[in-house]
Amino acid sequence: MATKAQIAANRKNAKKSTGPKTPEGRAAVRLNGLKHGLTSQILVLPGESISDFEHLLDSLEAEHQPTTPTEVILVRQMAMASWRLNRILHMEASHYHIRRSDLEDNFEEYYTNLTEPDRHAIIAADDKTLINFARYEAQMERSFHRNLTALQRLLAQRKGEMTNQSQSKEIPTPVAQAANGNAGPARPAAPPVPTPIRVLTTNKPAPPATSPPT
Repeated sequence: MATKAQIAANRKNAKKSTGPKTPEGRAAVRLNGLKHGLTSQILVLPGESISDFEHLLDSLEAEHQPTTPTEVILVRQMAMASWRLNRILHMEASHYHIRRSDLEDNFEEYYTNLTEPDRHAIIAADDKTLINFARYEAQMERSFHRNLTALQRLLAQRKGEMTNQSQSKEIPTPVAQAANGNAGPARPAAPPVPTPIRVLTTNKPAPPATSPPT
């Protein structure tokens, strides 16, 4: 049974926060539910690796650094499209393997000296399953690039907003300081420029010269 001192110590420790304290850390923890609350067990089929999918998702998150719920969703959709695209490639290879086994007797009875590309060509001829695979592959590629484009647009917009905020916090220029009444010490006034003196002249004739006395 715990003593009163131990109970008091436990209560004291419980009040101490062990979570992130910076805004960046709290934002990262806030998005953890979106990042890995993806129900991977539903998305990942039997025979596939949940850890491989989570590694793919973590790699995309490390590359693009999403910080908002919308950005996290776009990264998650990119991971899903990439995962399904990889799946369709494996399914296509498996389809060729199964069809080759089914047609092996026909290959030996009706054809001679067949190469592997020849067998692949026979399997692919008028095969609607392979056509569906190709359509599905194109759909996943479009989904990946569509989400990537939207994510890059959001990241560029957020970067531009951060740049504008940082520029608005720069030290104002002396002109701006004077406009805001925050000018520094007054500079000495320049000496006044002297006004030029104007000389007035008249057109009166000069007095006649007088002869000296004899």
